[in-house]
Amino acid sequence: MGISRRDLLQRSAGLGALLATTAGGLRISVAQEAEEIRFGTLCPITRAGSIFGPGAQKAMEFAAADVNELGGLLGGRKIRLYSEDSQSDPDAGVRAAKKLIEVNQVQTVLGTWSSGVTMAVAPIVMESKVVNMNFSGTTDLRDMKKDEWIWPVAGSNLAYGEMMGTYAIQQGYKNASFMAFNNPSGLTLGEEFKRVFEAAGGTCNVIVYNPNQPSYRAELTKALSTNPEVIALGSYLPDTTIILKEWYALGEPTKWIGPIWAVSPALVDAVGAEAAEGIVSIGAVPNFDSPAYAAFKERYEKATGQPVLANPFSAMGYDMVVTCALAIEAAKSAVAEEFRKKIRAVASPPGKKVYTIKEALDAIRAGEEIDYEGVGGNMNFDETGEAKPYFGYWIAENGKLDFKGPVKG
Repeated sequence: MGISRRDLLQRSAGLGALLATTAGGLRISVAQEAEEIRFGTLCPITRAGSIFGPGAQKAMEFAAADVNELGGLLGGRKIRLYSEDSQSDPDAGVRAAKKLIEVNQVQTVLGTWSSGVTMAVAPIVMESKVVNMNFSGTTDLRDMKKDEWIWPVAGSNLAYGEMMGTYAIQQGYKNASFMAFNNPSGLTLGEEFKRVFEAAGGTCNVIVYNPNQPSYRAELTKALSTNPEVIALGSYLPDTTIILKEWYALGEPTKWIGPIWAVSPALVDAVGAEAAEGIVSIGAVPNFDSPAYAAFKERYEKATGQPVLANPFSAMGYDMVVTCALAIEAAKSAVAEEFRKKIRAVASPPGKKVYTIKEALDAIRAGEEIDYEGVGGNMNFDETGEAKPYFGYWIAENGKLDFKGPVKG
């Protein structure tokens, strides 16, 4: 059996000096860099996910800096981040992932956002033997054979649909419509919302719409035709903006619920305070009980000027880097093929609950089993390799999206 260039590089990385061959065929010495541990990040810096991506990437930089400040891993090796922009687009995400893997020789591709991007990148990272952690929730991703290469941490669309349906039931609604973006994320969210809502005795009319339309008036009219008390959304910011503006112009009374990636402060700014008034956003929330959360919140908000609750993926991004770092220390190897097998062990029960990097590394080096809780929420991975976060809800009031509290199923 032949040995690929990547296999050769991985096997050689732990031996110190080595020679690598670039994509263009030029041989370069990477002896000096052999000690660094290369993490790739692929957040959505531009386009639809840009309200979350820069903050998530900043939090990953915090985590890498924190690990390095504590002396690094495996006896002093430092983490170096290589960051690319997925542009919230599958094709651009694939190009960027290949660059990270083939040129930068990273061991991780962290922070892919939207199911379309992660599903496009998934076969590449698995074939290249690179760990991916992502903010994506399609059930296709949940159900696929991931073999510990791919780890969704932000909650599946099943979890979001369940929480949105639960919230609607708790408000006493009996008649709902659901407007679903025609992709795996929107469709799954709608199916789960309908299942939960109708199991509690309600009725739900699901309307599927295609993306990139200048108007959604026809689909909105169908959603309103049953006089729903509430319309739930499986959507993104651009289409949600058009839908809300067109609804406001119609003047038809109803309530709205959407996921945090669609119903965000950016939506309130885009449609205006009056059109947004009362709309409810459901999203993942950090681990408020973590002793490490308050310090992370202060640091993040000072660095970005963005409330940490406006970006649920920021704290999760921090935990992605930390979890991989802890897995490396536990595996005694910075090679993804080896440390991926320790990811579940360091972040899930059983084990001593730990909240900071220092206490986690100290425990691992003392030979203890740990359960890293982090700052971003529940990093306990289930049998499918998915972590289900904590959830909360926000309501738009007077031009602001105010956090109101947890949603418990």
